[in-house]
Amino acid sequence: MRRCFFLLPLLFLSATAHADRITQMNHNDLCTYIAQLQVAAQYYFVQGKPRAEVNIKWHGDETQNEIEFVNKTVAEAYIWLTKWKEVSNEPLPAQYFGDMVYQSCMTRKEL
Repeated sequence: MRRCFFLLPLLFLSATAHADRITQMNHNDLCTYIAQLQVAAQYYFVQGKPRAEVNIKWHGDETQNEIEFVNKTVAEAYIWLTKWKEVSNEPLPAQYFGDMVYQSCMTRKEL
């Protein structure tokens, strides 16, 4: 699973080398990408790994916007999950969390 998270951003960022792939994604693809990133972040959060220790491997052709987007999305997941943990003793299944993130994005509402 660890390698999957490292490769996840690269999978979606491997299209054209000089374009900003984040801004070129349609809304559905962007929401899918956000959900995947946040569920991957949840995996590390549940393992007890601090955000600062989540290492993201880059190809080297990402734009600054793409790097900031991925880092911001992972950080947002950690913030939300920390708040969830403070108010709930219930574990949050990854599928449920991913569905919530995706639906929130699709309806343009914050979690």
